[in-house]
Amino acid sequence: MMRMLEQILHIEQNQIDKRATRKRVESLLETVRLYQTLGSVRKDSAMHDAHKVAEMSAEYIVASAREEQAALLYAEVEQALSRLDEQEEEIIRRRYLQKEKVLDYLLCYEVNMSERTYRRVKARAIEKLAYMLRAEVVRTLG
Repeated sequence: MMRMLEQILHIEQNQIDKRATRKRVESLLETVRLYQTLGSVRKDSAMHDAHKVAEMSAEYIVASAREEQAALLYAEVEQALSRLDEQEEEIIRRRYLQKEKVLDYLLCYEVNMSERTYRRVKARAIEKLAYMLRAEVVRTLG
């Protein structure tokens, strides 16, 4: 079973733009980080403005829909993170999801890894997240 999964991933990796995929996953993680940081603040202010519901504008409705999408993404990312190896999850959480970002060259020492091992583990975690979140970017021929 595991061998078959590796073969599928290998075949797909030949068609995937790794750089663009990493950027897409990083963008999704940034959205989740912002949602974690700011989402609760916006929810609290929305509760205080409940009397303005009748005055809702189209912009407010669009913003609410975006927040709902961010909440769904947050849940998907949390589920995907729970399926990563312990080291991979720690690196992704500390690098991308903390309020204050930690730079790679500092984090590798904090998690007691060489830079090379750290980058390999991080790349593997991003590949797995891309696959689980359906965020792969396929190369275009031409």
